[in-house]
Amino acid sequence: MGRKRRKVIKKVVKPLPQVFACPLCHEEAVAVYHEEGTEYAKVVCANCKVSAEVKWLPSYMPVDAYAEFYDIVTGAKKPVQTAVEVLGDVPGTDEAESVSGPEPDLIQGEDHEASESRED
Repeated sequence: MGRKRRKVIKKVVKPLPQVFACPLCHEEAVAVYHEEGTEYAKVVCANCKVSAEVKWLPSYMPVDAYAEFYDIVTGAKKPVQTAVEVLGDVPGTDEAESVSGPEPDLIQGEDHEASESRED
C-alpha cells in the first residue's frame, strides 16, 4: 500500500504597488520619484497636485516613502526640516536651561509610591 499524495499549494506573492491612493482626493494617483544616490524622494499626487519630500533610507521601498507622505499629509507627522536651529543663536535661552535632567518631584514621587507599596 502506498501513501496518499498531498496537494501542493503554491503561495502567491503579490507585488507591492507602484501607484497609491491619495489621502486627500481618494484617487489612485500618488507616485514616488526617487533617483539613486539621493537622500530624499518626492511623492506627488497627479490628481490634486499635493506633494512632499520625504527622507529616503537605503533600505526603503516606494511603499515606505508613501507611508511617510501619508503621515505628513494627514498631520500625524511634521514634514522634514532641512534647516537646523542652533540653541545658542536663539535669544533668551541658555545652554543650562536647554539641557535638564528629570524633575526632582517625579523622582521623589516614585520613591514615595514604592515605599507605600512595601507597607501594604
